[in-house]
Amino acid sequence: MDTNYQEYNIRLSIDSRLEQVRVLSGALRGIGQELQLTDDKLGQLELIMVEAVNNVIEHAYQLESGNEVHVRVEYSPQEVHLIISDHGQAMPDQLHTEVRVMPNPEDLPEGGWGMGLIHLLADSIRYIRDARGNHLHVSKHLV
Repeated sequence: MDTNYQEYNIRLSIDSRLEQVRVLSGALRGIGQELQLTDDKLGQLELIMVEAVNNVIEHAYQLESGNEVHVRVEYSPQEVHLIISDHGQAMPDQLHTEVRVMPNPEDLPEGGWGMGLIHLLADSIRYIRDARGNHLHVSKHLV
């Protein structure tokens, strides 16, 4: 499939259950392979999405199932945008504005580094909370 001059806008939704994140991850892998993304870029996008969606389920929805998590994948030959949306609790300001230095992986605590990883891997991050909910916009350059 020649994707050099095409743009795509793909929407995915899951219930707020951690076991559904794996299915979402597989869907993103399939999309990335179809769009001929490199393994490196696809792996980074997958990690960004998994960390962001896990954060929504764990923090915005406090592990309560029955809530929707939406992921929109916008692709152009130059970059990929991931927009993760939910209707849960707002993200604390310091989590989406603060870039944290990552420690040695062997010293990582049980949790708390998801947004740090996202900041490390993404080219741009923007968080918006409006009447429609929370929206984390993450961009990754492809060239």
